[in-house]
Amino acid sequence: MKRLLMLGMLAALVAGCQTTGDGSNDANMKTLQKTVGRERLLQTFSQVTPPPTGKEVLSGTDEQVITWIRQVDDWTHKVLSSPVTGEMDEYAMREMRKHLTQVYTPQMSQQLIDYFYRHDPTVGTYQANSTKAMLELRSEWDRYELRKEQPAKNQYKLTLTGRRRGDGAESVMNHSSAYQIQGDRLVITDFRTESGSPR
Repeated sequence: MKRLLMLGMLAALVAGCQTTGDGSNDANMKTLQKTVGRERLLQTFSQVTPPPTGKEVLSGTDEQVITWIRQVDDWTHKVLSSPVTGEMDEYAMREMRKHLTQVYTPQMSQQLIDYFYRHDPTVGTYQANSTKAMLELRSEWDRYELRKEQPAKNQYKLTLTGRRRGDGAESVMNHSSAYQIQGDRLVITDFRTESGSPR
């Protein structure tokens, strides 16, 4: 009788271990099923046209430059949020990094990815940080002020401030970006936006 009881307990213990293992495998399988791969990401990218990057862009009027900055911002958001499930594998991530370098330096491309995604080494995927949604430039602001600077030859800096009033309080958006001219095109070396109440 004791032997039967021991065998029964051993069988239950083994079954419990198997269930725990299967649960972990199930979680990994679900993760991999929603992971976007390289081919699917490339299909999405083919429908997202990058903004113009000719150096003449910065010679436009303030309104034209502001419109262009917002185009860059919108394109960046579309590229970073291309995996519809919010998750992609390493091969898709390489394509995203490569796609961003059409507009940004490799260093700035990586900064954008690091801000928007976290790496899960257990399954080798990248998952979007839903709490870190970009970008304040995608909102509408009532008034814009643009300042252009040229700190060195072939280098430019843009500072954009947007303001709006709502519910008796004023909100302010501050954007700064830096550019390097390479040949006939602009490459973005820095691109940052934040918003909040004026200090």
